[in-house]
Amino acid sequence: MIGSGAVNREFPDMVVLTDKEGTAVFAEYQLAADMTEAARIVPWAGGAKAFPRELHNALNQHRLPFSKNRTLLLEGQGCRAVYCVLDGWLALSKALQEGQNQIIDFALPGDIVDPVAADGKTSSVNIEALSDGALAAMPYRSWERMTGHWPEMQRLAHLSEAAQQARRAERMLRLGKGTAEMRIAYAILEFCIRIDGTDDHETPSFHIPMTQQQLGDYVGLSSVHVCRTMRRLTRNKILAMRDHIEVRVLDACALARLAGVDREALEREILPFRA
Repeated sequence: MIGSGAVNREFPDMVVLTDKEGTAVFAEYQLAADMTEAARIVPWAGGAKAFPRELHNALNQHRLPFSKNRTLLLEGQGCRAVYCVLDGWLALSKALQEGQNQIIDFALPGDIVDPVAADGKTSSVNIEALSDGALAAMPYRSWERMTGHWPEMQRLAHLSEAAQQARRAERMLRLGKGTAEMRIAYAILEFCIRIDGTDDHETPSFHIPMTQQQLGDYVGLSSVHVCRTMRRLTRNKILAMRDHIEVRVLDACALARLAGVDREALEREILPFRA
């Protein structure tokens, strides 16, 4: 049973709700009762046409911002909500007691994140904002009501989860068996596909809001090794880099070969809403 609410100091536009045991369900929007459910609908990049206009309008009126470098959720913290990214980048990670960090995944706009562990109560990961952005947080009961009312939402959530599993499997393969170049090439190609999300393989420049250390935490390399590998890709005219985080793919075919993957096949695997 949901208990009383309290203002979240880090997210002043959110109300942290707790159950009778004091477990946080993270947040609810402060909306008029008749708009609450509508405002929790997320305009996914590929599935937006499936939803009525009023749902998008309600959501846009109640965007919930987060700021760069903020920790939104800690591993082991009470969690009973599904998070939908509207804008910005989030990093999902785990850490050893000694402090070593491993980034498990990145959540980009349109992604649905359910961080709860098998106990159904606590988060299995840390969630940190890599950039300014916005999200929607839906307690499970609200999510269940919503997916019951709009069955298409359940399908979209399933496709989003399948895409997450596919990209994690591809990266795990390279973490275990791939070279440094293969790991970096795959990560850059994955970002490229997820950010661009089109059939145009003449990839434009794009922004990666992370440090070389964070990229290393994603691909299992030190920041020094990441730097050397990126320089080698630049010297070989596969990438062009500016300020470490502005990337331009000069040779997409060569990048895919280094990553050990067929780009079109990867797009079908990791883009949940590709027709």
